[in-house]
Amino acid sequence: MIKSNLAISFLFLFSLSHAQQVNVTDVLGRSITLNHPANKILLGEGRDIITLNILEPRPGDLLAGWPDDFMKMREYKDYLEKFPELAKIPVVGSNAGSFSAEKAIATRPDVAVFAVKGHGPGPQSAELLNQLQAAGIPVVFIDFRNSPFKNTVPSIRLLGKLLQREAKAEAFIAFYESRIRHIASVIAAKKPAIPAVFMDMKAGTLENEFNSPGKDNLNEFIELAGGHNIGADVLPGALGQLNQEYVISRKPDIYIATGTDLFRGKGVVLGADTQPVEVIGSLKKRLSDPVISTLPAVKNKRIYGLWHLFYASPFNVLAAEAMAKWFHPALFPDIDPDRSLKELNQKFLSVPMTGTFWISLDK
Repeated sequence: MIKSNLAISFLFLFSLSHAQQVNVTDVLGRSITLNHPANKILLGEGRDIITLNILEPRPGDLLAGWPDDFMKMREYKDYLEKFPELAKIPVVGSNAGSFSAEKAIATRPDVAVFAVKGHGPGPQSAELLNQLQAAGIPVVFIDFRNSPFKNTVPSIRLLGKLLQREAKAEAFIAFYESRIRHIASVIAAKKPAIPAVFMDMKAGTLENEFNSPGKDNLNEFIELAGGHNIGADVLPGALGQLNQEYVISRKPDIYIATGTDLFRGKGVVLGADTQPVEVIGSLKKRLSDPVISTLPAVKNKRIYGLWHLFYASPFNVLAAEAMAKWFHPALFPDIDPDRSLKELNQKFLSVPMTGTFWISLDK
């Protein structure tokens, strides 16, 4: 009888421990098992706290450690004002090169969450990955930058499962996918003429430099919105540079500049703590560039601006809505990215996104 009771107890404890296990597959196809849902996360990029805010109204409570890249962004001030305890979270570096394995391990996270490609450590950081693995810290990879059209939803779902916040993850995914489906269905049904689009990324930050999405990154959302990205024809990767002769020769119908508040004084400004008058002033300055000023898009006033960080954010769907309305206004009278941003803030973000994230000079 005693043996029987011991066996039952053992089986109960065994099943309980396995019930707590979390099994996930990351965006690289790697299978990872955690002994229990993650309570503390080590971030490879600090800006992903905004992504965690989708799932948790107090995202700082989830952080074991992070790099300091987010601290350079205007959004950090908003987060710090609401959550002063963020100032006490251990900093483990600034980028992939300065990311300290020793400091990271000392934070004792349940899991490390890294981007496939970005400013922090990635799959190429073999030595760091080995050190974390040796210390018993599993690493999962998410992606909002390289192939965001493919990986945004799996990345959110992965984080929801890791944190046992599946319901919140699925609510955001429903918000996200409903907008993607609507744009795709209208473009497929109406088959409009496709305008040539030049997306001038980090516009004006360096003289005579013209950055653009390639075949991936925001290219996928330009195509979704019914445009053709001229960078995709010559740039095989997610991002790259175009020479000025090529840009002029393609005669783009649409011009979109991307910028952030970090570009104040040196480029186009959009994002947190920006007002339309400032954004328009910075955009007009970029339009004085001798290459940009010659483009048909500029002469025809098909001129727009987007927050640069949509290129590495799960909120990329808002950029898709803005572009669909710009490219084909007659087809999308019902789309309102401002309304979508308001809904996003109300339903998902305890620290709302405030500022100017898109703008049009077409009038």
